[in-house]
Amino acid sequence: MLEAPIPADEEQRLALLQACRIMHTPAEEAFDDVVRLAADLCDTEIALITLVDSDRQWFKARVGVEQTGTARDLSFCGHCINHRQPMVVEDTLCDPRFADNPLVTGEPHIRFYAGVPLLIDEGSSVGALSVAGRAARSISPRQIASLQRLAAQVARELRLRRDLDRVTGSTLPPSMMPGPGSVVGGRWTLAREIGRGGVGAVFEAHDGDGQRVAIKVLLPEWRRQEAVLERFAREARVLMSLRTPHVGKLLDVGNLDLELGDLPYLVLEYLEGIDLDGVLAKHGRVPFRQAFAWGADACEGVAEAHELGVVHRDLKPSNVFLAGPAPSPIVKVLDFGIAAGDPTNKRKSGLTDVQYPIGTPAYMSPEQMLASSEVDARSDIWSMGVLLYQLIAGRLPFAGANDLALFSAALTRPPLPLRAHFKDALPPGIEPILLRCLSKDRGARYQSMPDLAGTLRAAAAE
Repeated sequence: MLEAPIPADEEQRLALLQACRIMHTPAEEAFDDVVRLAADLCDTEIALITLVDSDRQWFKARVGVEQTGTARDLSFCGHCINHRQPMVVEDTLCDPRFADNPLVTGEPHIRFYAGVPLLIDEGSSVGALSVAGRAARSISPRQIASLQRLAAQVARELRLRRDLDRVTGSTLPPSMMPGPGSVVGGRWTLAREIGRGGVGAVFEAHDGDGQRVAIKVLLPEWRRQEAVLERFAREARVLMSLRTPHVGKLLDVGNLDLELGDLPYLVLEYLEGIDLDGVLAKHGRVPFRQAFAWGADACEGVAEAHELGVVHRDLKPSNVFLAGPAPSPIVKVLDFGIAAGDPTNKRKSGLTDVQYPIGTPAYMSPEQMLASSEVDARSDIWSMGVLLYQLIAGRLPFAGANDLALFSAALTRPPLPLRAHFKDALPPGIEPILLRCLSKDRGARYQSMPDLAGTLRAAAAE
């Protein structure tokens, strides 16, 4: 038996593991769901989420073994964490690293092992998602890819826990951040900040003639991140290509002056009204006819993007806006900042990474959770289904206390029946529409936004 080499960045790796605050914590259903799914996908008796400490490996979740951990020098995962790629051992008795390992010669008699490192930052990993069996065997590339995608979701959850106490802020001095009174593009004077997301802040601004606009500015901490800059630029390209009244209009693009940080910005039409998040906060839920009418308009807005080969990837209540006065506001779909696809068709963005799933977990389709690069128009259909369910029921279709729990519920369980949220029965045709949107098999969903929009309008008119 050969002990696993200690990674060159061991001190940094252990500090990262400690920062995730996951070692020796109680069992969590979401992690248990992941290992059960890994075992099912790979058809193995054993599956583990393993965290490798300085002298022990500890199982955060396990299927098929009684132990909660072992000494590190017996650890298969101790070998796996030294590389950024999967490690597969088809027959441990033929591998000098493991042939006389007590985990091979005794319980649980491991003859096959496949592990994928849990990568939080650059360098070696904090642990591994692995499957194992008591007979020698191979594993298919598709099964390895599935393990990688499941590991990406576990790593995402660990990253969120690591970042929980981090204070986000600008890496630029305050004098280089735009604020009220700053002039943008030689024309627009910023009045106030009206919103802030993960990568951008939005300001109300006006020109000398009193025209009001919304200006979205990239946050300074992302200025040197090429992938984020490309997404920001791609949002501009998407918006410039759309003509539908159901998407917020782009008026101008540019970069701030050097003294303001040279940050890219988008000038957007100023919208007065409320987003669907605000509607839910105010009313709790929406009558299904109204929800379907708004949803149909949003579908038409997204449909034009789909025709250009662009998938929104972040449809959710806060990104659907009701502009103008009641009772007939105009529905506007907002924020194409993480959209997939380039309407110019001149480049391949390369912005997706199996280790960093993109989107808002509660609204992400199963395929988007597993591999952001594999989304298509039907992924937005799923997100629209979640949004409509939430509007009608006042609750999400899949419950979860954290992102990983939402992920595991969406992948492994059916939506909660609508009747659980209502004393009186809804018309029988409503729930089948939502369930078709939320089919885990995207081939069984509505295949286009116009198809879904037509169905919603017909149901709303009955």
